Amino acid sequence: MHASDVRSVLPVLEMARQPSLAEQAADAIVTGVASGALQPGQRLVEADLAGLLNMSRVPLREALKILEVQGIVESVPHRGTRVAPIDHRRLDQISEVRVALERIACRDAIPVYAAQPGELAKLDRLIHQMERAASRIDWIDVSRADLAFHREIMRVSGNVIVQTLWEGLSRLIFIQFGLEILEERDTLAYGPMHRHLRDLLAAGDGAALDREIADHVFRLQRRLRGTADRDAG
Repeated sequence: MHASDVRSVLPVLEMARQPSLAEQAADAIVTGVASGALQPGQRLVEADLAGLLNMSRVPLREALKILEVQGIVESVPHRGTRVAPIDHRRLDQISEVRVALERIACRDAIPVYAAQPGELAKLDRLIHQMERAASRIDWIDVSRADLAFHREIMRVSGNVIVQTLWEGLSRLIFIQFGLEILEERDTLAYGPMHRHLRDLLAAGDGAALDREIADHVFRLQRRLRGTADRDAG
């Protein structure tokens, strides 16, 4: 292919990176689940969702298929599509995979941050966004900044396999963040918690990062189980 041919193709490739209507619809449904507007087990009526999202049923059906593959919705013959339940076992499974992937990403990101300390400024900006959102109690924006923080570490790691696997979980992680926030008591905890991770990355302390990532990721289960124990008591 000649250079002129490559240039003529590039704009088309760039346009293809924009989220499709189906992806936008999938993200909107995930945001609904994360915010509590859509409850586990709730039936998803195509006509209602299409009206709310102002789109035809074709991209909406594609979105539901995407979310079914990712385990966020489930389709039962003759009973329609519903939001999939997320129990402690499911959260444990998501968290176990997250810990494994994020430990590898942090290991690979440490030398990049050491060689290019300016990259840390991107984490600082996301922490600032998180803190501003928490101060106005905008939990969805807190979750978005939280997800972006961890995605940024994935990017810096340069580990394409880890990035791909993590992205496959990213919508479930976003829902996990939403569940965590519903049980959050300290609205100001998010900034310091992520700043600690950032500082460990800057210091290149791999052993401390391994411990901190596990504690960071599994805090939801500890919090939810503590609430369940209090309710049972």
